[in-house]
Amino acid sequence: MASSRRTVSTDVNRPLFLLPAPQVYTSEFIPQPAGTPQSDPLRKDIFNGRLLKDLTLVHPYQIPQIDPCLAIPEKLVSFTEAMGRHAPDPTAWVHFYEDDYKFERWWKHPEKYFEHLSGFGGIISPDFSLYANMPAAQQIANTYKNYLLGAWAQHRGLPVIANVRLTTAQSISYALAGSPRHSTIALGLHGCIKDKDNRRQVMEEMRVICDFLDPAHILIYGSEAYGVATPALERGIPVHVYKPDSWTRSRERVAA
Repeated sequence: MASSRRTVSTDVNRPLFLLPAPQVYTSEFIPQPAGTPQSDPLRKDIFNGRLLKDLTLVHPYQIPQIDPCLAIPEKLVSFTEAMGRHAPDPTAWVHFYEDDYKFERWWKHPEKYFEHLSGFGGIISPDFSLYANMPAAQQIANTYKNYLLGAWAQHRGLPVIANVRLTTAQSISYALAGSPRHSTIALGLHGCIKDKDNRRQVMEEMRVICDFLDPAHILIYGSEAYGVATPALERGIPVHVYKPDSWTRSRERVAA
């Protein structure tokens, strides 16, 4: 079941920010485990170093950079639902706002699923989980995976909107490193604003994201309730809301 777009109205003019360019370099290598024959199918590039070829990496954590995209999807479908469709829907974009194990298979076999994904209108980059109480190393690793798959797919010609997710102030240096400026970006807020303390944090994260990235559009998967989108709307940034797939299915379910 697709999640349709709803745009939040605003009459405020959006200011522009001049931000310093990130320190970047282009990856021209494909790292391989030492002493591992490339022909060995069981011990091949399990960390997907081959996907780095020709991508731009941002220091200090070498997060792959996703280029700007100004698309605004009319509807979204989850990765699981997309993979279950015999024929891709070119009018729908694929999102990854679901449990990690449901799309871990794309990380393990990126080429295998790319052809089917390319039949859709585009994708929102993956959303491997980031929690504030995770070790920083795990947060950086999951951020890297999210941006590597997104940047690689984009480099191969698939339209990609960056999914942006912060956890704490300390995460800014890596969580926003590969994010495009003056672009459409996506935020997964489903289940994140029920708690009052979380709402305040989401609003603060929204302010930081707007200050650092100055988005052209923000897509929210979930809800903009309780004024969490106010920091964007005050800057005149258009906000587009997509109800969660589970909510849409429940609303449209008909009793037998």
